[in-house]
Amino acid sequence: MKVLIVPSALDEVGAAAHYLASRLVIAGIDTLVQDPKVPDKLSVPIDELALVVCMGGDGTFLRAARLIDFAPVPMLALNYGTLAFLAGNPDRDDVELITSALAGDMVFEHRSTADVTIEQADGQLTHMTALNEVAYTRGRSGRVVEYRYGINGITIAQLKADGLVVATPTGSTGYALSAGGPIVSPAYTGLVVVPVAPHALNTRAIVLAPSDVLEVVMDTTRSRDASVFVDGVMIDVEQPSSIEVRRGERDLLLARGGDAFFRNVSRVFFGGPHPDMPERQ
Repeated sequence: MKVLIVPSALDEVGAAAHYLASRLVIAGIDTLVQDPKVPDKLSVPIDELALVVCMGGDGTFLRAARLIDFAPVPMLALNYGTLAFLAGNPDRDDVELITSALAGDMVFEHRSTADVTIEQADGQLTHMTALNEVAYTRGRSGRVVEYRYGINGITIAQLKADGLVVATPTGSTGYALSAGGPIVSPAYTGLVVVPVAPHALNTRAIVLAPSDVLEVVMDTTRSRDASVFVDGVMIDVEQPSSIEVRRGERDLLLARGGDAFFRNVSRVFFGGPHPDMPERQ
């Protein structure tokens, strides 16, 4: 079984990835480095992988997840980026972290995904999987988009807005948070629906149950150049007419420290680290 290192496109990170690979080979671990110039072609069969190591920020992690097509291969994020919210254990040596992950001595979190179906005005369907979010936003004209959205067949609202974000718990700390959504523990598996800059005073984010299904229906006469993004990547669709989002069938397996999520929440959003809470009696 092999370890695949997926570095960001930065030259210095690529050099660090090859150095790390040489250390792992010396330690007796069969290791390959994914060429960042070939981001969409996996350099080794998925069934030969024991661990995927991401060296970069959260964007690199998302690219690696798409690279393995969200297969149930453990993924370990090493912080070589800016925010790196998915990375944990920054004080441990990289080889030590990888060895621990291979031995099963780390906490493995199941991160839920979202299954996305985009329908174009001509009826063509596009199916995608998202780890963070799907965003329906204004297009090149800069005009607001008009849409209605519903849950389980019940219409919730009809809005004019900059867009709508549907995020997983993993994505709740990204675009959805910036749009006014809540921070959701990754242990939860439902979705978060957040209108973006709505032209209204009575809209709120909604947290869905894992079994709920969201549908967004666009006014294609007024929102002809609207865009759809899945995990920050623009999807090549013309005139999207509807989007259906539900909890994904596949979870991503993330190797990290058990309390890393809330330590990162404290660090990134609340100016941490702060003194630990007193132990319970």
